[in-house]
Amino acid sequence: MLLAEALQKRFQAMPLTDGRDGWPDFQVAEHHLVDVLHFLRGDMVPRFPMLLDLTAVDERGGQAAPERAFTLVYHLHGLDDRGALRLRVPHADAEVPVPTATGVFANANWYEREVYDLFGLAFSDHPDLRRILLPPHWEGHPLCKREPIRATERPAYRLGKSEVQEALKMYSDTVPAPDPGLTVLNVGPHHPGTHGILRFVLKLSGEEIATVDPDIGYHHRGVEKIAEGHTFHNFIPYTDRVDYLGGALGEFPYVRAIEMLADLAVPPRAEGIRTLLAEICRISSHLVWLGSYGNDLGTMGPAFYAFRDRALLMDLIEKYTGGRLHPQFFRIGGVAMDLPDDWRGDLLTTLEAVERGLRDSERLTVGNPVFQARTRGVGVLSAAQAEKWAVSGILLRSTGKDWDMRKAAPYGLYGDLDFAVPTSTDGDALARTQLHIEEIRESIGMLRQLAERMPEGPTLAADARYAFPPKDHTLRDIETLIHHFEQVAGEIGPPAGQALSITESARGMLAYYVVADGGPRPYRLRVRSPSFPHVQLIAELGRGTALPDFIATIGSIDYVLADLDR
Repeated sequence: MLLAEALQKRFQAMPLTDGRDGWPDFQVAEHHLVDVLHFLRGDMVPRFPMLLDLTAVDERGGQAAPERAFTLVYHLHGLDDRGALRLRVPHADAEVPVPTATGVFANANWYEREVYDLFGLAFSDHPDLRRILLPPHWEGHPLCKREPIRATERPAYRLGKSEVQEALKMYSDTVPAPDPGLTVLNVGPHHPGTHGILRFVLKLSGEEIATVDPDIGYHHRGVEKIAEGHTFHNFIPYTDRVDYLGGALGEFPYVRAIEMLADLAVPPRAEGIRTLLAEICRISSHLVWLGSYGNDLGTMGPAFYAFRDRALLMDLIEKYTGGRLHPQFFRIGGVAMDLPDDWRGDLLTTLEAVERGLRDSERLTVGNPVFQARTRGVGVLSAAQAEKWAVSGILLRSTGKDWDMRKAAPYGLYGDLDFAVPTSTDGDALARTQLHIEEIRESIGMLRQLAERMPEGPTLAADARYAFPPKDHTLRDIETLIHHFEQVAGEIGPPAGQALSITESARGMLAYYVVADGGPRPYRLRVRSPSFPHVQLIAELGRGTALPDFIATIGSIDYVLADLDR
């Protein structure tokens, strides 16, 4: 293999074999890290232009070698059929800084700040190393193994008068005084145009924005830490709530990662049901965005039409799964149950109504000359910027790159479906709006194909050692009932190893990286959400923007706050 030979010969990289996802996986010495990243991004042919994710694992809770207190984990992506590549970098001492990757990948900035915040690892020569998700006065680093999982295991959190004053001073110190001629303006955290609690600190020269500093973390719930206290099965409901508009789209990458670890073969019908629910949830998410974005720009009509049609999809999801916004219907090895007998008729009727309503929403948005004037040429993203900040989804496709995980690396039943990947080269807010509408139409076409081609058969893997057995099976024989009790009691987990699963959410590439140690709970779980790099991009995309266009720009990016903060 040319890649392995090059890395071993030039950097003494060591191939690793405990990955269960099939991606190339190498251990790299820390002093070679920056050179390796430079080589993979610029010199390797073909190259890996995207830093998909950067995180860490605290090895001190397991049987780590003494020289490895932490492992830094870098996932790169080629945005082609080679897919991802993993680099693991042992790090011995939390007091010694790690070489920064910001000189190679600009988007490493926030990822390194997150590692510093949650693990306490510093990065040498980082341009802005400070906490990013937790308050500046927070004590401790929650993803270290020595930190408790439950809040009740921590002492009560209290701030006296002096502590409050100190905390306020620390917050004010995060916004340095502006240069002469500039004005500081806070957009948010309570502003309808930020779509949640998010604060942008703007420095203005008149009406033009000179700098943007996003202040995030208001929605941070520590979902990755929560995973360490739950069994692999019991964590599934949390996956719906990371991107709370995505529904089943958030369940897909998580269960696939566990299935990779357990080497589970999912039945075709289960894959079909997963794909069906994922595309219903994609349309629902896109409609929420379309209606809300119209409201951002001063037209309330699209919200009424889009949310009317979304309610029809919610009814459908509820009939299929019992849930509406958060189905929590996927299971390791399949899905919770089969579809109702009349599912096809309900689906086709709903799709006809949604398709009719979409024409109205389209006329009120991209067909509206006022909407066009507010969005054409606004928030223009170039292909070079998209690569620099590792964007994906519609944001990437608006720059002309036809990258979609459903097409490029099919999962579920996507490989059996006929659909296009809509793209544009305009890169502006209007193009992103049009792409949302076109993707809804493609999803409707996929759902109609699934109505015709849904496979028959079981909905859960037969070799269900790591999966919940169907309820009716537990009532037939004692062995299955015992297995069910073992799963509920948290006695069974997949074999030790690690896996990265990447899927296409409504916002872009959503990935779960899971490290298993053979126990019933994840040793480390990482959520790579698309909203995180996309909001980081705003620091550059917002510069030079007129203040009235800033809301139009950030709204067109279609981020979700819980997806951003996790």
